[in-house]
Amino acid sequence: MLQKKSLQLAPIADLTSFLSDGELVALNVGHDSQLYAAIALNELDYRIGASTGAIFAKTIPDFPQTYRVLAIRDGNITLDLRIENEKLNIHDIQPLPNDELLLVCCRSVYKGPDDFDKNGRVYSSNGELVREILLGDGIQHVQTTPTGMIWTSFFDEGVFGNRGWNNPVGSSGRVAWYSHGSKLHEFHPADGLDSICDCYALNVESDSSTWLYYYTEFPLVHLRDHQIESHWRMPIAGSGAFAVSDGFALFTGGYEKRNDYHLLELGPNGSINEVSEFHLTDADNQRLIADLIFGRSNALYIVRDARIYRCDVQMATAA
Repeated sequence: MLQKKSLQLAPIADLTSFLSDGELVALNVGHDSQLYAAIALNELDYRIGASTGAIFAKTIPDFPQTYRVLAIRDGNITLDLRIENEKLNIHDIQPLPNDELLLVCCRSVYKGPDDFDKNGRVYSSNGELVREILLGDGIQHVQTTPTGMIWTSFFDEGVFGNRGWNNPVGSSGRVAWYSHGSKLHEFHPADGLDSICDCYALNVESDSSTWLYYYTEFPLVHLRDHQIESHWRMPIAGSGAFAVSDGFALFTGGYEKRNDYHLLELGPNGSINEVSEFHLTDADNQRLIADLIFGRSNALYIVRDARIYRCDVQMATAA
């Protein structure tokens, strides 16, 4: 039985001072290792109720929203941009080449062949809308590459269809796009792998290397130039984020154990060795209970009370 360890972290950024006039609606890390945040400055209108009492995500608010977009590197603000009159509710954000920014609404409603929500919103560095692209309904994760490839993964509604999409854009569970909005590649399972029903985690390591982890069997799949290079059956079910580096994977815990962390060695022919299990603490040695966790390349990013912490694979192997 593995001995549980603890690893103490200090925050790499604190968004508290920026949230006095707005609410954080999107936070991610780019291929450039910068943090990107979108803060809604007007009252939120992100939910709509049905007559049954159910609550659903709202794609278009009653009034356009104003967003403050920040980029942060090493705790310093490198971009502070105001975007006015955005007609869609924004859930994610990523950088694109030529100083463009991609803001994404994770939902898209289909009303007809030429009538649907173009939920990829590309802005210039001065806050002007450059183009609108369709990225599909039910987006779970978005990550871009240095050359401008856009990778999207989808949860079950995006795979099987909802919001009027009888032939959903994300039926493969993972799509790569050119930055102008045309499809580059879709996921096709091979080597005995199951198809994607719900992509729980995505990690775009580079233009040529991408990792997936998905329901139902929860394999970790490594794609090289869009082709499946290797895969492992993970001993963790329901994890929401992971990091990879030098033959190791750092996973958040699965169902009911999301604040546990697992370091695993990825061996040949699908073999796995669990190296350690641990939890994270803050500077006061209090356990970090995450509000949000996302992974990119070799690091996990943990968000708690507007403070952002970073834990990479190398820190975990040294713990």
